[in-house]
Amino acid sequence: MSFFSNKRTRFLVSSLALSGLLVFLSSPLYRDNFLWMAAFAILAGFLSFISLGRLEGIEIVALPILPSLFAFGVSLNQHFFPNFHPTVKGLSRVAFFACFYILLLALNVFKVERGRGERIPLEKAAKPVIFLATFGVSFLLLTALYKFELGVSLNVLVIFILVFLLTLDALWFLTIADLLEQKFFVMAGLVAVAAVQVTLAFSFFSWKAHLRGLSEAVFFYAALGVTRAYQEKHLKYSIILEYILASLAVFLFARFI
Repeated sequence: MSFFSNKRTRFLVSSLALSGLLVFLSSPLYRDNFLWMAAFAILAGFLSFISLGRLEGIEIVALPILPSLFAFGVSLNQHFFPNFHPTVKGLSRVAFFACFYILLLALNVFKVERGRGERIPLEKAAKPVIFLATFGVSFLLLTALYKFELGVSLNVLVIFILVFLLTLDALWFLTIADLLEQKFFVMAGLVAVAAVQVTLAFSFFSWKAHLRGLSEAVFFYAALGVTRAYQEKHLKYSIILEYILASLAVFLFARFI
């Protein structure tokens, strides 16, 4: 039992176990069953809950949500893109292991801060991980959504809910308070509406799911970055311009690649 009392060991074992299960989910017997993918996501959230240890109050939802959605997005994309070379598949599972482990380390920083009631230096490294993970999750899930081909109306509904939840969760890490502030709900709603407007505009173009998912995820990340800078009171015109240029560059690349 002392072996698992160390958090890093629990993070390592959880990440390895989930990476192994990705191989299990890639077999033809289970690859096309979305219930297994949902179970995989739930398991990822449960292992995150156990690994981080003694989550209380809002932590129960705020901390495991990113690992769960990340695992779900990876499993869905494994289903929709089954024909990659075995080497690429192997590298993708190694990447999943590394990303999941690093994500747990970042989440643990905020868990420790809440326990101590004070900020710690590691937060400077943990915050970028959280926001990059939010971008990664949005890219994976948006790509999967467009592979489903649900139609514009359902896409809009799913994207609004997804972006609202991801934004609300990402903003919580700025304060790690016991309750979400009302302004966070307003900000999350505005970002979600902006994401819906972008997806409606992009629906007039015909392009591959992963390129559309990438472009929209970058626009979402830009909106989230501006919102984050505004909340932290260091928003400048130069920051807005950088995000706009980055979003446009990715859009043009995705459209004309």
